[in-house]
Amino acid sequence: MKRFKRVNNENKLLEYEMAQNSAEHHDNLVWSVSTLTWGVSSVLLGFVLNNITDNELGVVILLFCLIGVFLILCSWLFARQFRSIRNQKYVRCKELEAELGLVQHTNIKHKNGSQSALYSIIMLLFITTWTVVFIKVVASFFGFELPMI
Repeated sequence: MKRFKRVNNENKLLEYEMAQNSAEHHDNLVWSVSTLTWGVSSVLLGFVLNNITDNELGVVILLFCLIGVFLILCSWLFARQFRSIRNQKYVRCKELEAELGLVQHTNIKHKNGSQSALYSIIMLLFITTWTVVFIKVVASFFGFELPMI
């Protein structure tokens, strides 16, 4: 019986380690995907704003606006999925801590959702910016000249 308990605890420790590694991996994915997307979106936005008055590039500019919005929306979706997986893994870590008498994750106190709220604000700002530029490009197709930012 003692041997079974020791093996069971070793298995739980291994699961704990794997859950923690997976949580850290998915947290890194959130920020890798986000920073890459924000960088690409900013460069793309710079190109669009530098060429927004070039009528020959009108359709290309319009497509880049759509790509910009799509990139941000995809990144936001991926980040939500990665965060969900990360959170599930940390919940499992806390469950295993209770079973094993550990406290590493259980003792951490922070305001839930605070980073998610700020992250959402950043994403909404990118989407709003792309939407404003998109509206300006579409308006120019119909002969309207909207003042730019």
